[in-house]
Amino acid sequence: MRRILGVLNLTKKYGVASTDEACAMGLETGASNYHFVRRDLERNPQLPLSLRQVDPLIRQLTLYRDLMESRTQTQTSKQENPS
Repeated sequence: MRRILGVLNLTKKYGVASTDEACAMGLETGASNYHFVRRDLERNPQLPLSLRQVDPLIRQLTLYRDLMESRTQTQTSKQENPS
């Protein structure tokens, strides 16, 4: 059980994809134990994944800019013309 928890902790430090690759390498070579996986991750650190500049979940910056401008103008006009 401790080895399983150890591998789960490795995913927090090195990432799921890197840990999964190290586990697959261990299975292929017949050295499927925690120490092999940890040593492989320590010796061959993977570069962290970078954020993509274009993503379907991220809107264009101009939309955020326009929203902020409209909100700012609305708040400014309410302060100038209190009813």
